Amino acid sequence: MFRRLSPILLILACFLLDTAVMPIVYGGVYTVPLTIVAVFGIGMVLGRMSGLLFGTLGGLLMDITTGTLGTMTFFFMFVGFMIGLIVYVPAERLLPSRRKQRRRNMWQAVWVFALYTVGEIAILVAQYFNTAAMQWLYLLNILIRALICTALTMLLRPAMQRLLLGKNPGRGLSRNREVKNF
Repeated sequence: MFRRLSPILLILACFLLDTAVMPIVYGGVYTVPLTIVAVFGIGMVLGRMSGLLFGTLGGLLMDITTGTLGTMTFFFMFVGFMIGLIVYVPAERLLPSRRKQRRRNMWQAVWVFALYTVGEIAILVAQYFNTAAMQWLYLLNILIRALICTALTMLLRPAMQRLLLGKNPGRGLSRNREVKNF
């Protein structure tokens, strides 16, 4: 029961931290929503449909509080679906060798960086058509936020995997054992 509720509780906890705690602690340009980090983690651990579903939930919660209905919802849905589509590996197929694990982690980090950057640039383009104001400093801020989001996602992914899948997922499941007696 807890495994089914844990993604919802994770999204709600990150949303509460984003809206209630982070504005008090730090309200600068380089603030990355923890909700997007949770959506990235859920998409990586549970797959594309869970990433889409919980991206929708996190994006709607963020849009309701900021008053920009639809912008963050679409961004979070897109990111959750795409990260689950591209880098999701079922728990049964987790790679045991350290070299393959490092390579998979590197590709996950590259895709998190790329998807976050594409989403932020899309939001920047939409804001440009509304305000007609563009500065090159905005692109530097996007790159710094993308690096922060990538670092947070890759640092918190093992904890999210443990929370969402349990202890040692996939260990011993991929071995093919011969059954001698029935």
